[in-house]
Amino acid sequence: MSDDVQKAVADAINKVLTDSGRPAKEFSDDDTLTGTIELDSLDLAVMVVTLEQSLGVDPFREGAAPVPTFGKIVELYTKHVSKE
Repeated sequence: MSDDVQKAVADAINKVLTDSGRPAKEFSDDDTLTGTIELDSLDLAVMVVTLEQSLGVDPFREGAAPVPTFGKIVELYTKHVSKE
């Protein structure tokens, strides 16, 4: 499941990037969402909505704390998807 979640997160981020005219990227676990990936607050909101549509969960609605890196967001969604 983790590989599926990782792909879904990467796809959601790349959709946000390409929809706003930025190039798609490959991500490492240490890439920061607002730093190296360069997402702003609107980008993050769109990413969460996209992930809720594709994975069926929104861990932030359930009270999850914000996460700073690609690896941590994959971990967070993996944990919540496996509960379903």
